[in-house]
Amino acid sequence: MAKIQIKSENLTPFGGIFPVMEQFDSGLSSVIDSTLGLRCKFYGYQYSEIIRSLMSVYFCGGSCIEDVTTHLMKHLSLHPTLRTCSADTILRAIKELTRDNISYTSDTGKVYDFNTADTLNTLLLNCLLATGQLKAGGEYDVDFDHQFLETEKYDAKPTYKKFLGYRPGVAVIGGHDRRHREQRRKHQCAFPPAGYAEENL
Repeated sequence: MAKIQIKSENLTPFGGIFPVMEQFDSGLSSVIDSTLGLRCKFYGYQYSEIIRSLMSVYFCGGSCIEDVTTHLMKHLSLHPTLRTCSADTILRAIKELTRDNISYTSDTGKVYDFNTADTLNTLLLNCLLATGQLKAGGEYDVDFDHQFLETEKYDAKPTYKKFLGYRPGVAVIGGHDRRHREQRRKHQCAFPPAGYAEENL
């Protein structure tokens, strides 16, 4: 006689993200919230939940933050304990974490914008230590450079390569590639390994 099982009708093509979300929560949530501080006490989302929601967008094949609200929310909200926040909440949190640029004008009149994003820099290092990618007390060679990406978006800036574009930072630590994009806007919210300098031509 065949066994009949009654299963939940809540099916999702993104169920594979749940173990990733759980691993993120157990390994990094406390690190994120202790580094950035609690965002709210009673109601709202902590920074760890917001960063996890943002991570889920790209792990599920999304191309922009708004995808979490328009495509993924109904699936990610099926997790019994982990909350997923909306695109608006993610964007507000990113704005909360931004810091103003520090501008420096050279003797030749060129303007350079600096943004070390110290708190996010510390978060990046703490996460690398928590995941075992870096060891406390270890010595590492760090190589940092910019890549030039041509684009015609409104916030693109001139480059010395004679086109408008972005200049995302690329860092290599100890032979392992740590790639991250730096937003080239007045306010910066990025994870630079040791800050960055941007030249305004």
